[in-house]
Amino acid sequence: MVRLWLTRRWLLGTLVAVLFGVACFYLGLWQWHRHVEQRTKVDAIATNYGAAPVPLKPSLVESPLPAEQQWTRVSFTGTYAVGTDLLVRNRTIDATVGFEVLTPMQTEGLTLLVDRGWVPNAADAETSPPVDPAPSGPVQVTGWLRTGEVSLGRDLPPPQLASVSLADARARVPELSAVDTYVVLGAQQPSAVTGAHPLRLLPKPEEDLGPHQAYAYQWWLFMPGGLVFIVFALRREAAAVRAAGPDAPPARVKKVRIWDEEDA
Repeated sequence: MVRLWLTRRWLLGTLVAVLFGVACFYLGLWQWHRHVEQRTKVDAIATNYGAAPVPLKPSLVESPLPAEQQWTRVSFTGTYAVGTDLLVRNRTIDATVGFEVLTPMQTEGLTLLVDRGWVPNAADAETSPPVDPAPSGPVQVTGWLRTGEVSLGRDLPPPQLASVSLADARARVPELSAVDTYVVLGAQQPSAVTGAHPLRLLPKPEEDLGPHQAYAYQWWLFMPGGLVFIVFALRREAAAVRAAGPDAPPARVKKVRIWDEEDA
């Protein structure tokens, strides 16, 4: 059996099986890292979302927000820059597509974006829907800190954005502070006057770990599959060679197809 395995065909098959196992290992590792990342997000939501708000200080947002500090609940007083809303498209709530509304707010020596909530689409995605204005004057805000999203590099008609990219937002509103953090609104006093186009506050984020851990285990279980197949196929061919006798030419194992079994 060892002599048969040392032939070129079986050595090549073994190499393919080893490469398959290595690929399964790294695919499982990738899924595991995604699971750890999602676990960190869920833990941050569970710990921070319902916690008592802390005063917003520049030190909280001047450096990148660590993953475990996402959704930190903060409170502060500021003044909205009324009339400078930015609209982030393709945001879905209850299976309805719409926009998230970002409004700059001046507070504590900073100018941050506040995600005031969601409005449904207009007649089409290219048309920006009308939005009720933010309250004027000093406003007491309670909300959650979030890191900005990756820019999608799309050229959209103002005031639309493809994502909550703070770099893209600063290109539209240069007065924004050079930080990569924005605030998701939870409550504000005084509240906005309800008009014809009210905003809906964003719902609590889902605390779902997803299937990544299970996928990681599945890939790792597949790792020895190629080698197991090689062993069984090699043993089958070796048995066929022994049955044919030492003087017989090397036997080729015929592949049995599904339709052959049905016709038998």
